[in-house]
Amino acid sequence: MAPDGRALVKLYGGWIKRTALLVRARMPWAELDELLQWGAVGMLEAMQRYDRAHGVDFAAFAARRIRGAMIDGLRRDGALRRGESVMDAEAVDSAAFQGGTSPADPLSLLLRADTRHLLIEALSKLPPVEYRVLALHFYDEMNNREIAAILDLSEGYASRIRKRALLSLSLALAAAHKGETVP
Repeated sequence: MAPDGRALVKLYGGWIKRTALLVRARMPWAELDELLQWGAVGMLEAMQRYDRAHGVDFAAFAARRIRGAMIDGLRRDGALRRGESVMDAEAVDSAAFQGGTSPADPLSLLLRADTRHLLIEALSKLPPVEYRVLALHFYDEMNNREIAAILDLSEGYASRIRKRALLSLSLALAAAHKGETVP
């Protein structure tokens, strides 16, 4: 179970503000007050959704949810300002699954709990540099420039490695879903 609300504010209040400032540095049009509000909502969602049984530390879980809430808020806000309709991804996924028209792409396969082990197996077969690039990109949320600096590569090469790794994962997951094996 997650810590209580007051303890979280004390522990993570400054962290939420730092995250908001980092997001704003990358997206200068973002309003700091809105980012802080979305970050607080992300913290509340993290408190509600956290499950220790998944083996993830609460701080890591909350960090991703807070940053994700800020980015989701920016997406919704930007779409509304441009007069676009905001698409509810969960409603689309649910309609696709119910109608039997769900695309058989790797992302839709990963959304199913029974295929997580396939992803873990596919990740374990990646070459170390491809695995490291994906970990830095998706877990540490780094861009190609940051990854290139850490691994002492060119930015373009880091991008190609990431694309190659994602293609390998896609092929492995699609093959596993069909019952085939990929070397």
